[in-house]
Amino acid sequence: MLLEKLQETIRGINGAFILTDGTIAENNLKEDLKFITYNISYLRQAITERRTCEGLLIFGERYNFVVYFSHDRTIGILLDHTTNLPLLQYVVRRMLESPPSPEEAFVPPSLEDQIPYLDKPREQILPNVSQYARQVLQFVDGIRTIREIIDKSNLPPEVVMDVILAHRRSSVLHYREKTESSS
Repeated sequence: MLLEKLQETIRGINGAFILTDGTIAENNLKEDLKFITYNISYLRQAITERRTCEGLLIFGERYNFVVYFSHDRTIGILLDHTTNLPLLQYVVRRMLESPPSPEEAFVPPSLEDQIPYLDKPREQILPNVSQYARQVLQFVDGIRTIREIIDKSNLPPEVVMDVILAHRRSSVLHYREKTESSS
């Protein structure tokens, strides 16, 4: 998908590939890339032992080959001599700065979507907290999200969040990842 956008934007691109964490994410070159990607990874490692490397440009008789690096992605592009290199560099840099794709981009859950749980039984914790904290902590069961606890407690969201954050700081309350089965 990114390679199609790249070829639509810039003339003179004959093929390209994208490696994400060393594995081929996209490829529209006709070649088997195992040998090429292994050598590029080796070359990058050898160069970055002594200095930083954002990319390589290899001039050939018929084609040029350029490789751009980011911390987790590598983009290799086979291009002819008519390609606008400054424009290519600008576009690729923008691609590398953006997340790989909307599906792969990590979006941290909002605090209200977190699922809190207590590290001790509720019976041990509830007698030792204030009344309004008890109104919140009685609904903390490791299944409900903070949003659901706000609805159940009939308290203002600020009060619920204050109680949860205070008990989180005291290490009595922790958060669990929301899974598909808990939604």
